[in-house]
Amino acid sequence: MTQYSTDYTIDELVVCSLAREIRDGEFVAQGGGTALGIVSVLLARLTHAPNLKYNYLSSVDPLFDNIGPGHSPDSVRGTALQRNMTIDGMVSMCIRGKIDVFSTMPAQIDRYGNVNVSLIGDHQQPQTRFPGGYGITDWFLYANRVYAYLPKHTRRAFVEKVDYITGQGHIAGETNGRQRLGIPGQGPQRVVTNLGIMGFDEDTHAMRLDSVHPGVTQDEIEANTGFELIVGSDLQETEPPTVEQVDLIRNRIDPMGLRKHRFDL
Repeated sequence: MTQYSTDYTIDELVVCSLAREIRDGEFVAQGGGTALGIVSVLLARLTHAPNLKYNYLSSVDPLFDNIGPGHSPDSVRGTALQRNMTIDGMVSMCIRGKIDVFSTMPAQIDRYGNVNVSLIGDHQQPQTRFPGGYGITDWFLYANRVYAYLPKHTRRAFVEKVDYITGQGHIAGETNGRQRLGIPGQGPQRVVTNLGIMGFDEDTHAMRLDSVHPGVTQDEIEANTGFELIVGSDLQETEPPTVEQVDLIRNRIDPMGLRKHRFDL
């Protein structure tokens, strides 16, 4: 019988929700920009998906199972089981259909899963400029499944229309819109936030509320979303982390709590 934790924190719930989307044996791409995404991949590898392959920055299957001091991009590349890769090599692998799962933390996302990690405001004179895509455009097109995670579910992040499409989501109102355009990947599948988990309607591909986190209400999620969400017919409460998962996160993978950073901003 599964033993669920009773003292987990919201960052641990998000990590576990992301980790559960990864299947054993899959090739997972996750950038090095946020500890949250890295911890989720390491958790999956230490639990139900020991045979996953992991593309971290420009290395494949780096030999580490925790994050913190000493895990700079250079040191991680030095532990790769396979040869180090350039960004061109990583994108080429993606285009050839080798990436099963890609996840990212966008600044904006809209109802069809288009994401923006580039800029806010006018394209020529933006109010805010972010680091940019670094391959996100390609992974959104070619990775088989895409997941987004946002530590702060707000109307500023969940917008009717993103200011800039860094990553292509679904095509508005079209069941097979991506296929019509020759896009091979399935596109966005789940969006995990500090309030709940969203999926996408099979027919319209509009964002759908699938589960609310314990202690959160549907009204709270809708009030913090800048567009109308479809509500799943079997809306559920999000599955909490297990005792084993929380222990691994706190004591082995991320003892310094780096995953919490984005929740504290």
